[in-house]
Amino acid sequence: MKFWIDAQLPPNLASWLTETFGVNAVSLKDLGLRDAKDTEIFEAACSAGIVVIISKDSDFVDLVTRLGTPPQILWVTCGNVTNRILKQILQKTFSDALILLEA
Repeated sequence: MKFWIDAQLPPNLASWLTETFGVNAVSLKDLGLRDAKDTEIFEAACSAGIVVIISKDSDFVDLVTRLGTPPQILWVTCGNVTNRILKQILQKTFSDALILLEA
C-alpha cells in the first residue's frame, strides 16, 4: 500500500509517516503531480496499484463516490492546524486508519 500526500498537506508529512509508521508515503510534489488536477491525480493513482490518497480535499471523496476505488482516500478533516498538531493527530489516529484501510 502506497500513501500519496496531497498538495495542500506539508510534503515532509510523507517522510514523517514513513519514519513513524513504516509505510511507503510520498508527496504529490515528489511524484511530479503537485499542480495536477484532482482528476489527473485520481487517474494516476488508479494506474499505480494500491494507493491511498491522504487529503483535506473533499473532491477526492466525491471522485471515489462517483467512480469507485481504487484509490482509497484518507480524508483529513481537522481544519487548518499547525504541522505539529497535524502530526499529533495522526500519531493518535493513523494506526487505526491503517487497520480500516487494510480491511
